[in-house]
Amino acid sequence: MKMGEAVVRSETFSTRAAARILAVSPDRIRYWVRRRVVSPSASSGRNFRFAFNDLLVMRLTKELLAARRHLESIQRCFSRVREFIDPSRPVTSLKLVNDEGHIVIREGGMLIEAETGQLLLDFRAERPTGKVEESFGPARVRERFEEARRIAEEDPLKALTIYSELVGREPENFEAHVRLATLLEREGDLQGALRHLLGAAAIMPASADVHLKLGLLYRRKDEAQHALKSFLRAIDCDPTNVEAHRNVAELFEAQGRKRDAQRHLSAIHRLIKGD
Repeated sequence: MKMGEAVVRSETFSTRAAARILAVSPDRIRYWVRRRVVSPSASSGRNFRFAFNDLLVMRLTKELLAARRHLESIQRCFSRVREFIDPSRPVTSLKLVNDEGHIVIREGGMLIEAETGQLLLDFRAERPTGKVEESFGPARVRERFEEARRIAEEDPLKALTIYSELVGREPENFEAHVRLATLLEREGDLQGALRHLLGAAAIMPASADVHLKLGLLYRRKDEAQHALKSFLRAIDCDPTNVEAHRNVAELFEAQGRKRDAQRHLSAIHRLIKGD
């Protein structure tokens, strides 16, 4: 398995992170779990972890409930969907569409109404014969990056999905790992953010910015020794990095290493004076 695939598959979200992303309450998500609309990837008491697919199922549930569908009918639809696919295949591996309050499955060239199993006609204009689908080249990657950047505030789940898709396609894509880490940290998934920053550091070990981000994240996680190592690595990569020097000085001060702290404070003074 490639690095990007392993990282994406291991990504999970806490109940609170999922609630922020979906703009629902944590209690609503716990209710959906109790009603078996969604099954957490892992659980410990009332603490759940959800995969990307789980978030997609919950977003579809939220959309259908807004269309005045009852939870029982949504559960029936999901059960019917599973009858059309291999039991080991996740529901969200199919294209599920909210069509005016109805769950419609798009599988290959077919449209199926989930609750009734009825085959529907697709009146959309067909793709001209002989047209080759655009390859997922550099231009397409940049287009997807820009799309994710634009929608990150209003639809973080979709942005996360896009970034993860890019990482899955291009495991060595440095920028995708960094952007995904930033969004995961913002949504409260510090462990997920750490995995992607470590992935970015493995791709570009000489990036002072990534080591600085790692240090700041480790400080948020109260892992002072890991933070110190990351900040020192950032300084190795860029001796003029004032923020890294400042954080090292603070950590040395907290450890009682006043002489080491003073050395980095002096470096900051020289750098600022030089500007």
